[in-house]
Amino acid sequence: WMGVVELSTAAGEVRLQVTQRHDLNNRRHVVHGGVLATVLDSAMARAARTLEEGLELGGTVDLHVQFMQPAEGRLVAMGRVESSTRALAFCRGEVRNEAGELVAGGTATMRLRRVG
Repeated sequence: WMGVVELSTAAGEVRLQVTQRHDLNNRRHVVHGGVLATVLDSAMARAARTLEEGLELGGTVDLHVQFMQPAEGRLVAMGRVESSTRALAFCRGEVRNEAGELVAGGTATMRLRRVG
């Protein structure tokens, strides 16, 4: 629904893109903070799943988002795993606008689940 596109995936890192649309805006006509939080959470969660084959996300345990400035246009979110244990991945993420300016940053703890 949000139109999130995966740009790249590597071990421990994922880049996503979302483009501003009217229905993603708040009343000030900029991208709603909930959209930024969602795309950050998604980028960090996807990054956590890249740590090993067959790994699934058990859920977001903790999410913190800092909003730096209004977000408009094409936005790129990057999520990366800073460190991990057998059960948890500690992640950091950011969202940047087309000019490369930081519009939001965040951290998350993800619960990891192994299939089988």
